[in-house]
Amino acid sequence: GDFGTSFVTRQPAIEVIAERLPNTLILMLTAEVLIIGASLVIGIVSAIRQYSMLDNILTTFSFIMFSVPIFLMAYILMFIFAIRFREWGLPYFPISGMFDPIEGRTASQVIWHMVLPVLSISLISIAGYSRYVRSNMLEVIHSDYIRTARSKGISERRTLFVHAFKNASLPLVTLIGLDLPLLIGGAVVTETIFAWPGMGRLFIDHLNRSDFPVLMGLLMLISVAVVVFQLLTDLTYTLLDPRIRFA
Repeated sequence: GDFGTSFVTRQPAIEVIAERLPNTLILMLTAEVLIIGASLVIGIVSAIRQYSMLDNILTTFSFIMFSVPIFLMAYILMFIFAIRFREWGLPYFPISGMFDPIEGRTASQVIWHMVLPVLSISLISIAGYSRYVRSNMLEVIHSDYIRTARSKGISERRTLFVHAFKNASLPLVTLIGLDLPLLIGGAVVTETIFAWPGMGRLFIDHLNRSDFPVLMGLLMLISVAVVVFQLLTDLTYTLLDPRIRFA
């Protein structure tokens, strides 16, 4: 666990990483909650109203969002919600840092500065995740056991959210389990563009300075997180699908 001393700050590498980890967790956990919540709502609504006008609109939105590179998404949001909003006299969002140095690091300042980075990370993932949810919900709701549940008089809400959703959510659990370790590593592009002092920006800064102790610590942290979250993903499978547990 001793990765040595940073060549840049002359601090233990693990301390340098620990200073930035909370900043990344604030940003990434907020983004992940938004991604999961929005993608579930969009995916389920699209599946229930397959081929409707709403489904077509959501599908078009998803394809457009998923096709936009994250750096372009960040610049578009900055242009609209920071530059244009300021020109129009509307409340505009800040584009760099975690808080205003004059105001200090308060909860409201962190939340206000976090809006654009979170949206940059979330919009593309929501577009991709919602398509997985829609596809799997469509496959499940046409299954025999769902027709049986309906024929027994079980309410449509219970049929969808208790019987169908658990099986349809397995692929989403896989995606989340793969994404979470990368979230700990930080969103390199987003944190760099918005000058967010997290793990992603730390990686870029110390990579440019060839600070190998800090880089080794970051890569080891991500590697351990991959193993841990894959184990948690497998355990989650057994909770959602009894067939896996009994096998």
